[in-house]
Amino acid sequence: MIKQVKEKSNLLVDNYSGIHKKFVLEAKLMSLAAGLVFTSAGKKADVERMKECRKLLEKKTGILSNFRLTTELVLVSKMALSKDPEAYLDYVIAAYKKISKGTLLENSYMVLAAILICDFERQNEIDEIVDKANEIVKAMNKEHPILTANEDTSFAVFLALSYKDANTTINDVEECYKYLKETCKCKASSNAIQGLSEVLAITYGDMKHKCDKVMRIFNAFIAHGAEYGTGDEFVALGSLIDIDLDPDTLVNEIIEAEAYLKGKIGIGEKERKERLMYAALIVVYACGGNTSIMDNAVISDTLSILISQRISTMITIITNIISFAASAAGSSEEKKGVSETDTPNT
Repeated sequence: MIKQVKEKSNLLVDNYSGIHKKFVLEAKLMSLAAGLVFTSAGKKADVERMKECRKLLEKKTGILSNFRLTTELVLVSKMALSKDPEAYLDYVIAAYKKISKGTLLENSYMVLAAILICDFERQNEIDEIVDKANEIVKAMNKEHPILTANEDTSFAVFLALSYKDANTTINDVEECYKYLKETCKCKASSNAIQGLSEVLAITYGDMKHKCDKVMRIFNAFIAHGAEYGTGDEFVALGSLIDIDLDPDTLVNEIIEAEAYLKGKIGIGEKERKERLMYAALIVVYACGGNTSIMDNAVISDTLSILISQRISTMITIITNIISFAASAAGSSEEKKGVSETDTPNT
């Protein structure tokens, strides 16, 4: 295991432990998601600052607010990392109001979507992003009505942050989905394939080439005797495609990190498929390019929070996805001024 991966593994374990001890009433998975936020930023969790930020959140939102449900610890972590927690929270609340305007049922995925917009410093474009996201959701509902659910609110905003036009984005998602299902005969769940397709569609480039790269990585796990998850975990593979390691070397690194995490409190007791996903995220943080941008995008750990309010996997996945999104957006030649540093955040 390379030095950076071991360091990131230890940082995640320490961050989870520190957060869970101070927020003992929170679900362990939420503490782990919050730990991922700090780890992706390369920071040690500042639990005292988190407690201060939580008081600020409680002051500005009601106890039954979506801000206080599954997303709370992740949002508090983001606030703690920002230079001005109150300004960051105000930006997120303002974005949330625009995203939820006119909807009958608000949900925590809208909070994650608002966080994404703010982490990408696109607050001045909220109206355009929301309109584009709504167009994407309608198209997704038309193509895959059974697969499209609340969590796609965050994915749609994630896609809308791309500088591709809506039609191109939608076509790329559909091309990837069909290619993975029909040509690659991918055994992952339909929901997971759709989620991965959305992750890959954020960047420019040949969709089939990106799908092939993911499948080479997935098959490398099988060849090394490590069965990688085909549920929510599968989506996280999209964050690995830009790492400059061949599939065998990359997978070996992830497997070694998973074995290292196995003996750690808070992560070690999870199923191997889930540990492999966390290990994959750690390798992204250690070996991927723009870690600062990854951090910015993160919430959706919130992102990952998503995938079902099966809080655990979801939260993780979104974190993942968003990290990848931010990295992808930052490296794209079309980034059009998307900053590599947070304005309200970090």
